[in-house]
Amino acid sequence: MDRAVCIHGHFYQPSRENPWSGEVGVQRSAAPYHDWNERVAAECYTPNTAARILDADGMIAEVVNTYSRISFTAAPTLLAWLERHRPVIYESIVEADRESRERYAGHGSAIACCYNHLIMPLATRWDKQTQVAWGVRDFAARFDRAPEGMWLPETAVDLESLDLMAGAGIRFTVLAPHQAAGVRPIGVEDWTDVSGGRVDTTMPYLCRLPSGQSIAVFFYDGAIARDVAFGDLLSDGRRFAGRLTGAFSRGSERPELVHIATDGETYGHHRAFGEMALAYCLKTIEEGGDARLTVYAEYLAAHPPTHEVAVCERTSWSCTHGVGRWRGECGCHSGTHPGWSQAWRGPLREAIVMVRDALAPRVADEMAAHVRDPAEARDDAVGLVLSRWSDEATAAFLQHAPGNLSPDERRRVLALLELERQAMLMQTSCGWFFDDIAEPGSVQVMRHAKRAMDLARQTIGLDLEPAFIGILSRAPANDPEYTTGAEVYEALVRPAAADLARIGAGAALYALFDLEPPAVASGMYAVHGDWRYRSDAGGWRRLLGTVRVRARATGDEALLDAAALFAGIDRVVSGVLEPGDDEGLRTVWVGMMGPDPAGAVTGAFTRVYTASDLSDEERWAIARRTAPGIGQAVCAAYRDAAALIGVLDDLGIPAPGAAAHLLAHACTERLLAMLGGGCTDPDRFFALAEEMRARDLAPDLAGLGEAASRRITLSFQAAAARPGDPAPLEEIVRTVRCTKVFPLPLILWESQNLCIGMRGHYAEMQKRAGRGDGDAERWAKAFGRAAACLGVRVA
Repeated sequence: MDRAVCIHGHFYQPSRENPWSGEVGVQRSAAPYHDWNERVAAECYTPNTAARILDADGMIAEVVNTYSRISFTAAPTLLAWLERHRPVIYESIVEADRESRERYAGHGSAIACCYNHLIMPLATRWDKQTQVAWGVRDFAARFDRAPEGMWLPETAVDLESLDLMAGAGIRFTVLAPHQAAGVRPIGVEDWTDVSGGRVDTTMPYLCRLPSGQSIAVFFYDGAIARDVAFGDLLSDGRRFAGRLTGAFSRGSERPELVHIATDGETYGHHRAFGEMALAYCLKTIEEGGDARLTVYAEYLAAHPPTHEVAVCERTSWSCTHGVGRWRGECGCHSGTHPGWSQAWRGPLREAIVMVRDALAPRVADEMAAHVRDPAEARDDAVGLVLSRWSDEATAAFLQHAPGNLSPDERRRVLALLELERQAMLMQTSCGWFFDDIAEPGSVQVMRHAKRAMDLARQTIGLDLEPAFIGILSRAPANDPEYTTGAEVYEALVRPAAADLARIGAGAALYALFDLEPPAVASGMYAVHGDWRYRSDAGGWRRLLGTVRVRARATGDEALLDAAALFAGIDRVVSGVLEPGDDEGLRTVWVGMMGPDPAGAVTGAFTRVYTASDLSDEERWAIARRTAPGIGQAVCAAYRDAAALIGVLDDLGIPAPGAAAHLLAHACTERLLAMLGGGCTDPDRFFALAEEMRARDLAPDLAGLGEAASRRITLSFQAAAARPGDPAPLEEIVRTVRCTKVFPLPLILWESQNLCIGMRGHYAEMQKRAGRGDGDAERWAKAFGRAAACLGVRVA
């Protein structure tokens, strides 16, 4: 009898990229992180690559890459972001799938996902086909194998989607228990009604499809999944394991699979330290002997379905009304704002469908005039996205054309493909999931819709925006700042749009601070600036030259004269215009170096942007680059006032409150310098800290903690690079000792991982010490002390 357990995590983030620049902008609600992708990565995706298992003393005894032991969704939009922004985590996830194949008889832990998480039953067959094809291609490119399973977004199911998945080679999917309507043993005529979640979830089922194909379906254990996602089961990893192994049938002689599926973000983001409970659960099951861990593909290969199932079409795991959550006011909501109305959902769905249905036939006709097989070309276009529109991938893709295309035709084909991509992204499920049309998910799908409409107007002369806004005017907003979706569109969607001129002006502004423009970092644009004039004289940063901007996704390009000025975050000017001659640029530069630089730019350039036109992302980038100047200004103010403050202190005269702030900052700067140097003299650190305490001066604890964490990591990196030198390890001990004076908040994740990775070397040094090697003994003792400071068990 085979008793197996499978835990599935649906790890997913929507596309949050600005549709014009291709980069995720700053999201204030995710503070202190730049955006929600960064925040969830820090709280969930990263910890799950090395989840901690603690011993009885609270020391880290083991780490587990949970992705290698559970089943997980490899959502393309999330993995694309991780690949660019968290490459180490991305590689750890890919490696986990390779490792899982060794553990699970050649079957990997990752399964594919429909490309951008649209609700499949609400999509056209054309979009469903592309969602499946792109999901399969994206998975194969990342994991170097074909996917065996595929996740349906929100588990929203219909037979047509299952048929397309089966046709693409997908062997199974996962659904909620209430999505089963009836079951019967294979070969038996009569069905047994299992509606309402009464299906036996311990076996896979065969679902026969209209085309004659079939696909296997696993229905997860709903009760345990709910307790993991919404209860307290993740408060104790051992109890979590016991709940799973206790769900097997008593006395059953047939193989059984106990399995659950939840949002992967449950493990660390929704539930703090949930990844640790998951890791301990996995360890407990592996060592307990009552059941074994598995993944769906392995279990299916060992135990093919003995029963078939009829699924409830147009149902999902997160809406009790089928798929009503994504098309109207069904009553489902997040619970955050119980009094809010979801009447906006219907008009938003209507507006998106209007754009989709108006564009599809026109684009199909246009594509048919330029490529041999429009469907094949569209499915193959995911290669452009995966390569970030590289020149090589673009040239290869254009082989779909029956002959040589003119430059205008090439740009037209690429623009049509980008239009179709945006038209799929505008259907992403998150647009309707939450509580208001002004929330980020809804704003994002409207931005994708605007990008699609902009491209339609440019390429096929079809202007859908007035009708789109008209429908949104019937979408009531809950946020008191807006009345309707049309107002949300004007406030939050239209300002995000950027043409080549706006990208060029932004490139000049970023160049002023030697920063890479996000539009370039994303791969969406190629930008080449020739900045012939630059000056920081007279309190103004100035830059002038020419910039060539090319949109990789569409092939459009422009050459522009561009200028940028900065004299403070509230005094920013940039401008662009059609290129002139060298003499014209020189004349502009003379004006920019004069008494009114801003006037020179506004008078010479046809497109001018000021501080009020900056995007939040531009403000964020400039603020981060210029923020150190605040500390420098405070230090300068303290130096100017230090003598006077000393006299006041000596005479016992109370100093003004501002003086205390200046003194606290100056002392903090000295502490930061000591931490940055590895705390070579802890007594100096302790003395200064005690002086601050006696004077009731408040240090910058967050800044000090960040500096200490950074120094500890650098020290461990040095220890790893110099495996016989105890000095970096001794520095760690000193630094940690200093941090306990306040105490400081430390981020030790990377340092702990480095320490854990050196435990093998520690064991070797212990052996050498036992043979009388004094240097090895000193190193081993230093490592043991450093590991203890980080809470890592060395043995």
